[in-house]
Amino acid sequence: MSRSSISDQLADLRRTYTGENLSQAAPAVRSAAQNVPQEALTAALRGEPGPSVALLPDALSDEQRSLEARLLIAACSASSYLQFRPPASILRPAHVFTAAEPGSPLRLHLSDGALGPLLYELLPRMEAGYPMGVAGLGHLQHRRSVTLRRGSAAVVLSGVDEAAWALGMRWVQWMVDFRGLDTVMGVGGSDGPVPSARTGSALLRRLNLFASASWTRVLPQDEWWVEWAGGPSVAEVSDALRHPLFGTDSPVRLRRQDAPAVDIDPGMRTWPWPDEFVSAVTAAQPDQDLGPR
Repeated sequence: MSRSSISDQLADLRRTYTGENLSQAAPAVRSAAQNVPQEALTAALRGEPGPSVALLPDALSDEQRSLEARLLIAACSASSYLQFRPPASILRPAHVFTAAEPGSPLRLHLSDGALGPLLYELLPRMEAGYPMGVAGLGHLQHRRSVTLRRGSAAVVLSGVDEAAWALGMRWVQWMVDFRGLDTVMGVGGSDGPVPSARTGSALLRRLNLFASASWTRVLPQDEWWVEWAGGPSVAEVSDALRHPLFGTDSPVRLRRQDAPAVDIDPGMRTWPWPDEFVSAVTAAQPDQDLGPR
């Protein structure tokens, strides 16, 4: 078996964890594996104890792990809004992120329509006197992406140009208005520690393991809980997380529910989305027949 074929298999395996495309995963894997003996990589592909090589690198600092864990928590909360994006459905997978490129910094790719709900969960604000979002979170706009920063930690949201950011912020403002609570943006936010942030960071970098689930929820504590509906079995996820090259030694408790068998009752599909965030194809669906705004 040639080294290139092993590298290709390793890249394909990494993609099942991260959701990357081949052009993103393959160069990173080849670079990391170039000095590792072929026999060791072949054994690791079979799930045997493998070499100490960062084919799917983890975050290196406490601040970075904390930011990534907070992003995972926010993304799981924001996914509930995506379920109600017309046409509302609890059957289709609703995930904020489609892929993670675990470099330095971590780069995340967003699903369609997910930026606004994610920012609503992330950005610091005081809402009815309660701190919401992530304290101290700022952003730096680039031409085709935006960097979220908190202290020395940074995560890049790929594909978010200035226009996309403005659109996401309009969704945030719409949600603030829709809820009708006394809200001050840019202040407050939660500043408490995230329990075992290393686990949350590791899960975020392996988010594609749950891509086929209808939804994913996490409960951050000393031993994180991960719950999902449909998609992979507990045994499949457990085996993946224990893989010698791409898994993690962070303790995680797993729980799977059956996928929903029945979708939302059409009579209950009344949660509105502003028209500019709904495509022309879905705008005429019953979900948007809400009368005056």
